[in-house]
Amino acid sequence: MNAKQFSEALSQIDGKYVEEALNYKKKAKKAGWINWGAMAACLLLIAGSLLALPETHSDSRGMIGQLVDNALSFAAPHDGRRVINKYNADSAGCYATPSPGEVTFTSQVWAAREKYAGKDVVFLLSFDIFKDDGRQITELSEEEQIGEYQRLIAAGYQLYLAECWTYQGEGERRYYTVVVGYFTESELSLFKGNPEYGYMFDFVTNGDGSGISVDEADMITGIPTNHS
Repeated sequence: MNAKQFSEALSQIDGKYVEEALNYKKKAKKAGWINWGAMAACLLLIAGSLLALPETHSDSRGMIGQLVDNALSFAAPHDGRRVINKYNADSAGCYATPSPGEVTFTSQVWAAREKYAGKDVVFLLSFDIFKDDGRQITELSEEEQIGEYQRLIAAGYQLYLAECWTYQGEGERRYYTVVVGYFTESELSLFKGNPEYGYMFDFVTNGDGSGISVDEADMITGIPTNHS
């Protein structure tokens, strides 16, 4: 993406996408019973075949969990690493808005980090940014948010524009765009946040619960950065 292309994308973020991301509220998700039912049937057939293998192929039995795990994640590898773009945790909850200098994660992100601890993976996550305006903790303005994207890119983080969808009305899809990034476990545990801001990391999923993916061509590059 060259400077001209990014400038055009940036104008879209200012006018539409950032506003949508800030105001976006997750809708109730429709369960994809037919698709998931077919997938479950296929996995059961695979599991049955693996269990029927001779004892000398016991290592193949451990593939069942891997097959199920892989079936739930469709993102292409990034830099040779497996991408974790969703995770179904047993618990969900309400979260306090992070204060300046605080970096927080949803229960899904925490559970995924524990699950893949020590493994060569990257997490595809969105993040909300907050500040204390002297009266309350509030989200950044569009201009402030883009300025923070500038700083994070200059710090070496890879940020992308990702298209997602949710259900609305009578089940029709509504598409929206968010800024997401690829993060290693080390980058999450040592996140280089602005001490004046608080951050909340989460997975982004579509209306049917499927994880998102990004095109490398949608990486945000060529953005002017302030190194002062």
